[in-house]
Amino acid sequence: MYKRILVALDGSICSNIALKTALALAERGNQTHLIGCHVYAARMHRTRFEEMEPGLPESYQEEERLNYLRHAHDDIIGTGMKLISDAYLAPLIQKAEEKGLTYEGVTPEGRNYVELLRVIQEHNADLVVMGALGHGHVPEGLIGSLTERILFLAPNSDILVMKKSLNFEKYPIVVGIDGSENSYAAMKKAVSIARAFGSNVEAVAVYDPFFHTGVFQTITDALPDEAKQRFNFAAQERLHDEIIDQGLETLYREGLERSVLLAQSMGIEVHPNVLAGKVYSQLYHYATLRGAGLIVMGRWGLHREKDSIIGSNTLNITRLSTTNVLVVTPPTEPLEVPKLTQEVQNVALPWTPEAELMMERVPIFAREMARRVIEDQARERDLSEVTPDIVQEIAQRLGMKKGRHDKEVADVPEAQMVSFRKIKRLAPDFHRHILRSKLIGQTVRTGERILVYEVLETDPPGLVRVTEKTRLEFR
Repeated sequence: MYKRILVALDGSICSNIALKTALALAERGNQTHLIGCHVYAARMHRTRFEEMEPGLPESYQEEERLNYLRHAHDDIIGTGMKLISDAYLAPLIQKAEEKGLTYEGVTPEGRNYVELLRVIQEHNADLVVMGALGHGHVPEGLIGSLTERILFLAPNSDILVMKKSLNFEKYPIVVGIDGSENSYAAMKKAVSIARAFGSNVEAVAVYDPFFHTGVFQTITDALPDEAKQRFNFAAQERLHDEIIDQGLETLYREGLERSVLLAQSMGIEVHPNVLAGKVYSQLYHYATLRGAGLIVMGRWGLHREKDSIIGSNTLNITRLSTTNVLVVTPPTEPLEVPKLTQEVQNVALPWTPEAELMMERVPIFAREMARRVIEDQARERDLSEVTPDIVQEIAQRLGMKKGRHDKEVADVPEAQMVSFRKIKRLAPDFHRHILRSKLIGQTVRTGERILVYEVLETDPPGLVRVTEKTRLEFR
């Protein structure tokens, strides 16, 4: 699991939780070495004292008397802080000796994050355990400045941020998966911890099909009618809805299934979940609803840039989560992650030359996802290859090819009422407003799925056309 665990100590509530956690991890490790560290800042107090000297009463301005005060201050602050630092380390020493663990204590003097980073590097700590908040926390604070700086500046160590008492045995470990190698590394660490503590692991993949919907609505309001027609705006929006969104879900689901296979290869069964929405928001709500004892995430995800310090979703989860968060550093060597079998991952169907030629009409960025959707449709019809007919059918459905679509829609009866039920339980209610904007002028029928909703009933029954006057009900 971990060989060298460093725990930052300051005697605060979260620090004491971090100490218990570090001891529990070390006790279940294989010859794990513990390093306790507290940094004190005596020199900073000396500097502040010198800055205040000009404001002292005149009777204290004599050099001899000032020197006496300086020495007295240095002795009290320096010696006192060293004693306090040793006191912070005393519980670690006592518990480590009782448990037969190897340990050492370090109490450097200087700026807290500078010295702590130096100690982390010099001791080659592969895990740093810290409390989320220290003595200086305020109710508005989400995470302490020292913890956040270590999170930013120690990319070669895993960082475990403790917010509440350790309870891996009773509550699940939730792992964020996006198909990146770093997320698979997070799964490996989560499985190792789960095996050590007898905990359950739940894997969550989140994709965001709603972002572009809001963007399209904004662009719709901004573009003149002529520009909308030239851009074929309605077709582009349907392309996103039916191909890119479905393709995104497929990609994330495949990454999730590979993480499940990885956990199974390590002897742990994992419960997988695919959610739709903003990544850190959905993961936060899921972990809260499940009462997770720990969230495990990779430092970076799929969209890492070389200058990135930490992924935005990982940072937001660490700040917002009410439970403990483990941030896992990238693996130093490529991971061996099981591939999906042919029964899980369908083999690509052959395409006729004419069908391939028709795909050139699809934007380059969407072609891979479009191919997936078209091949899925072909499989559902037991076709052995993709032909121009099925490509043309899907293209017409998406509005990418002119036909009788507008006339056909006009002939469909107007809907008086359409009722929906939510099929994504954790999706926020603001999707109702997005749904309305998407449906105006479109046709629906019972059983269709749109965004995170399924059509339950229409009035009149059958295929109906949604207008501004249509009443939408949510059950």
